[in-house]
Amino acid sequence: MKPNAVTCLLLIFCVMNLFFGCSQRKAAPLPELERAEAVMFDHPDSALRILESMPMPTDKEQHALWCLLVTQAKYKQYLPIPSDSLIRIAYDYYKPTDDARRKTMAALYMGEINYDLRKSEDAFVFYTEAVSNVQSVTDYRLGYLVMVGIGNVYLFCGLTNEAFEACQKAYDYALQASYKRYEMGALNLLARCYISKKDFDNAILYYKRAIELADSLGLVGFSYSAKGELASVYSVLGQYNKSLSLEKEVLCNDNPSLPQVYYAMGLNYKKLNQLDSAYYYLIEALKTSNIYTRSAVYNVLYELSAEPPFQKYSRMYSDSMLFYMDSIYEIDKSKEIIAYKEKYENEKLITQNQQLELEKAYTFRLLLLLVIVILVLIYFYQRRKIAIHEKEEELNRLGLRLHEHESLMDRNNAYIAELEAQIAEGREASDQLGEQEETLASLRKANDSLRRDADRLRKEMEKLRLPSEESVGTERIAAELRQTRQENEELRIRMLERYPELSSLHAHPVYLQAEGMSRLRQICDTVYGGFCWRLSQSVPSLSEYEVELCCLIKLRFTVGEIAALLGISPSSVSTSKHRVKKKIYSCLGITDKKSLDLWVWEA
Repeated sequence: MKPNAVTCLLLIFCVMNLFFGCSQRKAAPLPELERAEAVMFDHPDSALRILESMPMPTDKEQHALWCLLVTQAKYKQYLPIPSDSLIRIAYDYYKPTDDARRKTMAALYMGEINYDLRKSEDAFVFYTEAVSNVQSVTDYRLGYLVMVGIGNVYLFCGLTNEAFEACQKAYDYALQASYKRYEMGALNLLARCYISKKDFDNAILYYKRAIELADSLGLVGFSYSAKGELASVYSVLGQYNKSLSLEKEVLCNDNPSLPQVYYAMGLNYKKLNQLDSAYYYLIEALKTSNIYTRSAVYNVLYELSAEPPFQKYSRMYSDSMLFYMDSIYEIDKSKEIIAYKEKYENEKLITQNQQLELEKAYTFRLLLLLVIVILVLIYFYQRRKIAIHEKEEELNRLGLRLHEHESLMDRNNAYIAELEAQIAEGREASDQLGEQEETLASLRKANDSLRRDADRLRKEMEKLRLPSEESVGTERIAAELRQTRQENEELRIRMLERYPELSSLHAHPVYLQAEGMSRLRQICDTVYGGFCWRLSQSVPSLSEYEVELCCLIKLRFTVGEIAALLGISPSSVSTSKHRVKKKIYSCLGITDKKSLDLWVWEA
């Protein structure tokens, strides 16, 4: 089959597909990553040690998993994470993949870290993405973490109904996971939701359930934290004694939030009009470096200074309150400036990244366009090459047909000359004279027809004339055909004198039996130096039939004569010649464009 442009393009695309398919094969998981992931839930500190002791993976997938696990281990231990740069590597890798669990985890921790960095809007986007991904994951613990994260954001934004729905789903996930600590956390969040909804009775109920679970699990810190929040509910309801009772219980234990507890107790005593106790606990609340707590305490002390026993402190508390309010204002202003600066830097970075992406996209499109142009050029080059090849084949075919016509014309001219000589000599009987004249007329008519066909073939060959370089080969073939025809005529005359049976077969070709074909092979080998034997030795793949075909060509039989001698159609002769040509040229490594007939005549 002839090569064509479509085949070349298909081959190129198959190779490219194979290359990209092989480049996307997943690497074998590293044992350190497997061990770290296995102990992550219960022992994040051990997981972090494993991850930090191993060399950083170079494979993109393994590196993304390493970044995800390191972030998870640090977050579970409440270690400081200054930016989302590490988890973003995992997020960018897993986002376009089909790994729903790790894609959800990456989005979750992107939300957690951005929320801790006070980027609540960005956190909300990542949490929302995690919520949409977690639907296709059966990991209930992961589902709990996702719903708790977005629930906290909803509470922060004041979206009470959405927060309650998210926390209720978190509670359902905790029950499905059969993990009491998560159940306790979900109850605490639901209590906060009820506070936002002003449903204080349910808030108290859920706080108490959370405290009971914390006490049963021995989580003292969580229990006191929940009791502190419950005390604030009682304070809002005006049940100051109950609030103070819980706060005193919290105060009797080693609690890191003592200043806040003192402040809450001072407020409760002030509302109970126990001013001395209020003053005592408010002064104790000042023993903190948190300026927000100190500002709130000085604000209450300034209000307390309106009472007669504390009027002497009015100016001092007023000045302190104003000082801390100014400090808080300056801090908030600085934070706002820093936030704007970070936002500006972030937007600048985003713009730079977008420019880089645009440049990459432009470069990619340019390369793609270049590849397309190259492929188009290859396509047109192949088409031109195929067209030239087809023209060469057509010219060779027309040249062979022209050669056959001219050979037939020369042979007919010889027959005409012989008949005219016989008629002029009057050697034939009178009853055969009419037959001879009729034969002579038919030969002349045949010659006229052959001459018209030859002229038509020449015109067709002129239309198919190739550019100068390509036409050289065709013109050379035409010259060789003319020279060969002259030599053939001389050789034919000599052979006719020596082997009259050849003349008989040229004049009246009939189907040859085995003996007749054997005789022709013997004549061919005798005249042409063992042609049939040399051909069989040079091209062993040729069958006996194909060797006989070459023998007949060598003896200058035309296609029609060969068809009659072999008992087949002329089209079958042409097909056989094409097949024999491919075999011979392939075996001998011939790259010349000459026809089979020329090659056989020259062999």
